Amino acid sequence: MTTNNNKKDYAFRKAFESETNLQKYGCSALSLFALSLYLRIEDIEEFAVNFITEGGNDKKVDICYLDEESKNLFIVQNYVAENWNKKSAPDKASDLNTAIAWLFSASIVNVPVGLQAKAIEIRKAIEEENINHIELLYIHNCPESKNISSELKTAADLLKDILLTLTQGTKNNIEISNREIGINEIESLYKSRDSQIVIDDWLEVPKDSNYLIENTEKWNAVLTTVPASWIRDLYQKHGDDLFSANYRGYLGSNKKEENINNQIAKTANTEPENFWVFNNGITALTHDIKFTSRSRKIMGISIINGAQTSGALGSTILASATKAKVLLRIISCFSSDLIDNIIQYNNTQNEIKPEDRRSKDQRQIQIQDDFAKYSIDYYYRRSTRKVTRTTITGKSLAPSLCAFHGDPDTAFRNPRKIYKDDETYEKVFPNNIKVEHMFLVRSLSLAIDQIKQDLENRMASGTATVQESKQYQLLRFTASKHFLFYVVGFIAEEIMKTKITNLYDWRCKPELLIIDNVSLIDSWKKVLQALLPQIIRKFEQVGPDSFYEIPRSTRLTREVTLDLKSIIASLESSFRSQFIDLRKRSVI
Repeated sequence: MTTNNNKKDYAFRKAFESETNLQKYGCSALSLFALSLYLRIEDIEEFAVNFITEGGNDKKVDICYLDEESKNLFIVQNYVAENWNKKSAPDKASDLNTAIAWLFSASIVNVPVGLQAKAIEIRKAIEEENINHIELLYIHNCPESKNISSELKTAADLLKDILLTLTQGTKNNIEISNREIGINEIESLYKSRDSQIVIDDWLEVPKDSNYLIENTEKWNAVLTTVPASWIRDLYQKHGDDLFSANYRGYLGSNKKEENINNQIAKTANTEPENFWVFNNGITALTHDIKFTSRSRKIMGISIINGAQTSGALGSTILASATKAKVLLRIISCFSSDLIDNIIQYNNTQNEIKPEDRRSKDQRQIQIQDDFAKYSIDYYYRRSTRKVTRTTITGKSLAPSLCAFHGDPDTAFRNPRKIYKDDETYEKVFPNNIKVEHMFLVRSLSLAIDQIKQDLENRMASGTATVQESKQYQLLRFTASKHFLFYVVGFIAEEIMKTKITNLYDWRCKPELLIIDNVSLIDSWKKVLQALLPQIIRKFEQVGPDSFYEIPRSTRLTREVTLDLKSIIASLESSFRSQFIDLRKRSVI
């Protein structure tokens, strides 16, 4: 990618260009970087393997991400100008229209193999009412423009019409939005990750009301009342930057609670004199507070509780907003760890993540310490610290462990339950869990991703065999990875050719705990290459929709895996050469 000195110094650009592992994704690299900020994605390479659709026959769909747990669908268009000084990005509305048509309305048999699995998943999710929100994104390295925003809205309107036809008007409760993420928006997202507060100018707070000060050694706070028009002006000037400390939290809440926002705005417009007693108020973070008898100033602001109120007031009639008053609590905190907790406990738009409930869990702390002995970073809760490519996170590893130990349904459909439900948590992270076992499962995850990428490359080059094409088609379905974890865990004895009383006793040898251990990953790839043809054969015996249906059905998954266990056992001598490397590198 050619770059030139740009007129404005963007902090994110240096960080993006230093992410050398992303550059192999070509035009999608910038989108992956932006999405990692926008959606708070921790394992961006795993995300890339599963959701990049860009290729020779992608039908203008560059990235397609269906998050079935949150019921959100993101369809992404990429563009990267060689000259970062370009005034605006080209119009991509026609490309988005093409992408929408292929994903939602084209005959499924005509959809290219690389895109077909996504189209099937999307249509099934719509049919089963498992999508609440679809967002069209155009990500590029040019300044945002009103023309692009208008064209994106046109594409969103087309999608609304297609959905009306697709559902025959009976299931049209899906909210559709669009967003242009250009160079300024990426910069804002980047700053919101590195700093909790993006708006960092000194702001004058209205002096219409009295105030109360509270403070400790770690924080100062002020409680006061401000005119709703002050909040209105801040939102109209700064938009989503006003919520930088929890950027994605506000955007997410917008999807399901639009009627709540309407009610807030209606209350402010019709009963401004009662707004103060009807509303819960707003809590905001700031860098510094200077309240004196002469002036009231704060250095920067980020609203962490009351995002709905603020957004709704942004569309309120000015005359009403001037009459209405809002309770405002402003906090200046000097401890980064405490700031994390303040955001979590105050933010009603984005509930405390289940993994954060285990932030004081001694088991997770011990796992982190044990990984550290091997110079491996393990994060078990959200943090302001940068998650690197080599970091292992509890959030991404927990579903793999859950599926490996017999529960692919929870792993795929409801991964939050792992941390939220005590019984499930104890099964996934028992007292006796060892980092050697966790690393073994993580290496399996990387092996699956690499095989999928290898197959995709062969498909793109036209060298894939018929069998490889079928394997690729299976792996394009999102649930297939959790299915493979389950299969490997279920037939562990056949793979290792020994009795396994407790699957958690299966672990890699300690000397192999080196991040991205190639030999261990390659050992897993040989195992998977032996298993995949047998899996394809069983799926084809079940029926034409088996690639989608089996990994999503607990009953069918178990039935197929029981048969596979017998097949692998009967052909053990044939598979020995493909299992031997893993047997050498792991122990029971």
